[in-house]
Amino acid sequence: MYERDFGGYRFATGMLDSWNLQSLGPLTGMTSAKVYGFSLGNQADSTVFDNSQSATPIVAFFPAAGEAHIKRDGRLLSVQAFEMGNHELDTHTLPYGIYDVEVDVVINGKTAERRVQRVNKLFTAGRGANAPLGWQFWGGSVDMDAWHRERGGEQSARKSWLAGVSASGNWWPIGWAATGYGYDNMALVEARITLPVTERVTFNLQSMAASDSSWRNVMNMSATLPGGFSSIWVNQERSAIGDRLRQSSSHNRSIGGTLNFSSLWSPLGSLSVSYSDDRKNGSRYYTTNYQQNIYTGRYGSIGLRLGMQRYSNNGYSSSTGKYVALDLSLPLGNWFSAGVSSQNGYTLANLAVRKNFSDGAIRSAGANLSRAISGNTGPDNTLSGGGWAQFDTRYANGTLNVATTADGSLNSNMTASGSLGWQGKHIALSGRNDGNAGIIFETGLEDSGLLSAKVNGQAVTLKGKRSYIPVSPYGHYDVELLNNPDSFESYDIVGGRRNRLTLYPGNVAVITPEIKQMVTVFGRLHAEDGSLLTDAAVNNHIGRTRTDGEGAFVMDIDKAFPTIDFSGKGDERCEAQLDLSAARGAVWVGDVICRGLPSYASNLDEKGNRHEG
Repeated sequence: MYERDFGGYRFATGMLDSWNLQSLGPLTGMTSAKVYGFSLGNQADSTVFDNSQSATPIVAFFPAAGEAHIKRDGRLLSVQAFEMGNHELDTHTLPYGIYDVEVDVVINGKTAERRVQRVNKLFTAGRGANAPLGWQFWGGSVDMDAWHRERGGEQSARKSWLAGVSASGNWWPIGWAATGYGYDNMALVEARITLPVTERVTFNLQSMAASDSSWRNVMNMSATLPGGFSSIWVNQERSAIGDRLRQSSSHNRSIGGTLNFSSLWSPLGSLSVSYSDDRKNGSRYYTTNYQQNIYTGRYGSIGLRLGMQRYSNNGYSSSTGKYVALDLSLPLGNWFSAGVSSQNGYTLANLAVRKNFSDGAIRSAGANLSRAISGNTGPDNTLSGGGWAQFDTRYANGTLNVATTADGSLNSNMTASGSLGWQGKHIALSGRNDGNAGIIFETGLEDSGLLSAKVNGQAVTLKGKRSYIPVSPYGHYDVELLNNPDSFESYDIVGGRRNRLTLYPGNVAVITPEIKQMVTVFGRLHAEDGSLLTDAAVNNHIGRTRTDGEGAFVMDIDKAFPTIDFSGKGDERCEAQLDLSAARGAVWVGDVICRGLPSYASNLDEKGNRHEG
């Protein structure tokens, strides 16, 4: 996708996924498809992805340490690792919209549970009370996938035109957004309102209607009670699908909340409960969690976790999972947990350890072990375990997981992410991926060389000949290059120390500073016959110094020009080439011969002072 801002307007064109079109406004009626098109509007600071969580939390129960695999339309969107217990999945990286995902709970390489859950991520433009009306026109061509109707029959894959207009604004205190669009010979309208009823109660409503008689209503309300004692949320979705829209109908409702007993009495903990009911498919589940800190002292802390999750489907199948665990946190980033869980007719004893590291490529690592202590495990092994490591390197960051499978073999997976910046002949990589704009630093340092860059006051380490830092678009950046406090080397940044940049989506700026690597050199200077150059003025291309009565000298030298020279009275001249290829910071070069000067004599003038010649 190509984006450009000009005069407060934004133009974008290229290929998008229909999941991303919600950056234009409420657009839940689009099918899963590729879109080739354009948009033009005054949303000059809009972004492609929304980083908020689902309004309806997705909670999974883990009878032992394992992974959650989140899929949509058969595409794997996320892999997340968890310890034993109930855990809310992180949905901030998922596309926004209203859609179903398939959640697989994978324990020891085997899918312990598979469930379809609803993601409800309502895009919020965040326009203030005094902001002008936001608008966008957009259109193009859409490639739609084949679709199986709920009432039978199949809609074949096909291409269609696409056109629409989106707008958003604020009628204080109501924030609103609306979209009108058409594709596949359908006309659709959608609207969303956000109403802060009080300082602690917020109400959201999003609706869709289509010319094929399809409709959808989604209501969400959240509230926080005074004193930080409790919070509650309620969500309901109802939809019906007509003859052309390639989606499934829905009838979901859920409610949940948290009671923070510690606000009443500090030794108590917090209780979280939730209930979800998929009335269309006849499935429902209940989740309860309780957490309490038992002890905190100089040697660490001890916490208690216990919970339950019950799932049922039309009365034909049901399962109940329970767990209780003690978590021990120790100084220096150490963590240990021991607990018991029950699911599928047998009980597991669980042990887990974790350690965090402040330096190095491995930032945290852990291991877990589970053993069945009662009940019948069937064909599964009674003992299983695994380990994981979270890494953060110069070019990539991610997680490596290894676990035993139910039949005793090994299962492993790795997720890694990073960024590539490319501007003309300049290409660089980064393990960070927190923006679709960036800065390449062409420092020309040796591979072990370190510098620091302050980007809007945030310090970032630069290493080697070039480094890439991804940043958010639509921003102004003040960049200053400094010596790194962890570096053995000292650098003189002659040019390009300070830069001011404005970056838009896809922009990659290149900073090429003029840098001199400085080495502090200690030595003793001799003429060719071994006589010492005492009280002599010696030079290099950036400065000068004077030897003492023993011919010793100290001076800073640019590593790229490791030459010193002496010029005396008459034709007394010589030069010494220093070997600084392996020098870092400061180096003793020993006895140095100044070539071109056969001998040196130090004379006294009439006042007893020494002089060269």
